[in-house]
Amino acid sequence: MAERLFQDVCIAIRRQIANGSLRPGDKLPSERELAEEFEIGRPVVREALRALEEAGILEFKRGTTGGAFIKPGHPSTMIRSVTDLVFLGAISIENLTEARTVLLSHTAALAAERGTEEDFARLQKNIDEIAAIDVHADEPRTVALVAQFYDLLGYAAKNEMLVFLIHSLSEVVGQIILKTRPEAMSLVLGSRRRLLKLLYQRDGKGASDEVIQHLSELHYMVVSQASQLHNLGLDPMPPSRSDELLAPLATPLAAD
Repeated sequence: MAERLFQDVCIAIRRQIANGSLRPGDKLPSERELAEEFEIGRPVVREALRALEEAGILEFKRGTTGGAFIKPGHPSTMIRSVTDLVFLGAISIENLTEARTVLLSHTAALAAERGTEEDFARLQKNIDEIAAIDVHADEPRTVALVAQFYDLLGYAAKNEMLVFLIHSLSEVVGQIILKTRPEAMSLVLGSRRRLLKLLYQRDGKGASDEVIQHLSELHYMVVSQASQLHNLGLDPMPPSRSDELLAPLATPLAAD
């Protein structure tokens, strides 16, 4: 009974978000008010709210004006879910890399068509940062920058949904490559420089083909480590993959 009531509260709040009666930034009624509304005990309400917080739907603020608030949507929820499913074995590494190749090849074609000079300048800056970093001295930052390149490609394609999907599929792959084959960074840089040249030339097919060729090379490196997944010391949520790497790129490039 308690579990059913707990689910009822979660479903009711999700339905209010779905129909627009609750929007990002809105404050929920207090625990006492929700308990009265649903005619249940406050511990059940509290459990439901904590579950919604874990799901990335709510955030709690302290103080006299605090409480439970509806969070703006954030892709970190998707990233965490995909990563967890990989570690739990519900998504195979082979399927993950295959889906990533399909997604990124199409994204590259769109970026060639829609990308601006500023978008391409951001990609160039990312390539330069990867080339300058010491892979062994700063592994988390290297993983973050390598994955960020494809985030930037998604922005160049002018589709934030692609950014979110790319971001969620790249985390585990980047870590596996860096931990098992750090020398693959030379392959990464070479391919990305070729890709950027094709983007500047507005060659969508060439850009797509370059991505497919490059990722097919990396595919076998990654898949060969699938059986050792739990022994590689991967971080499910590396701290360097933080908000600043996924923030919408609304501001101009900073001067060097």
